[in-house]
Amino acid sequence: MTYRLLASLFTVLATCSLLAQSPAKHETPAASTKIEGAGSTTINPVFQAWIDEYTRLHPGFEMSYTSIGSRGGFRVLAGGQAFFGVTDIPISNDQLPQAKGRILQFPIVVNAVVPVYNLPGVPQLRFSGSTMAEIFLGKITKWNDPAIAKENPEVDLPGVDIKVHHDFPSAGRSGTPDTFVMVDYLSKVSPAFKAAIANSSANWPLASYRYNGATGTLGFVTKTPGSFGYLPLVSRAFSREDSLKYAAVKNSDGEFVTASPDSVTAASVSAVLSIGTETPDFRISITNAPGKASYPIASFIWLLIYENPKENKQNEVMTDFLKWVLTDGQKTALKLWYGALPSDLVQVELQQLRSSAR
Repeated sequence: MTYRLLASLFTVLATCSLLAQSPAKHETPAASTKIEGAGSTTINPVFQAWIDEYTRLHPGFEMSYTSIGSRGGFRVLAGGQAFFGVTDIPISNDQLPQAKGRILQFPIVVNAVVPVYNLPGVPQLRFSGSTMAEIFLGKITKWNDPAIAKENPEVDLPGVDIKVHHDFPSAGRSGTPDTFVMVDYLSKVSPAFKAAIANSSANWPLASYRYNGATGTLGFVTKTPGSFGYLPLVSRAFSREDSLKYAAVKNSDGEFVTASPDSVTAASVSAVLSIGTETPDFRISITNAPGKASYPIASFIWLLIYENPKENKQNEVMTDFLKWVLTDGQKTALKLWYGALPSDLVQVELQQLRSSAR
């Protein structure tokens, strides 16, 4: 299932990093007005750090970023309330006509979704995608189920109920970006899951608990022994809560891999092969990516801008900032536990920026 298809369904139903040579530095043009952007909550920590760092390097630079959610990022860009947006979910072909021009979607970091659980006294567990799919489908209901025990042969698993958590749609909203990525992954590795849950807004069967957003996951899993859910890697909530652990996940090469900036970047290395060169489309799914070191539940976060905005000065400043984000700015992303973009992908993006600036 590609992101183009999954994003369309989602709409209808509700390092190898480039840390070496950066492009030649440009003097930042004097910005006549502040550049405003909005969107993804997941990107907010590093985006604020980018603005602070870039402002120190380029006095006079003015930018603000407001965390309003991925759908909000596209909405304010399409409606003209912001110069750029950021989204964890690629904009589908069905949505693009809502915009006032051609929108370019540039990956700016790699993120991951991690399965989290609360089992006092139990060390880090390992899960295959098929086992997680069975848990979410309600077919595996006990922590000592033979399928979980087989993947964790040295762990003394308790015979307690699994209290499953997942995001669900409610009035005025669909699922979270974390659910979008998890559904994309599980749909690739489990035909049964794909058949039962065709999109991230669907009602998942037999789940004991449902919640609105990642905040609900963190609170419930932290407080509830036996619970199971998922969170974005960059939240790093599991490093602050003794009762919250995250699992290693079996990748397409058969290796159980723990999510980290390096393993998340590794998952994106093959993406450039799927983009195309003449008219690059960066809406690429990287879940279940090949490679022994690849963490399988990984995804890009995209920055959205118009190809030919009317505000020439702002566009020149924004282009310079984006070039810096794609190169030197990746070091900052690594420090905050995002995966850096692979160098081959960055080169394709920089070429696209040069082409769109002509």
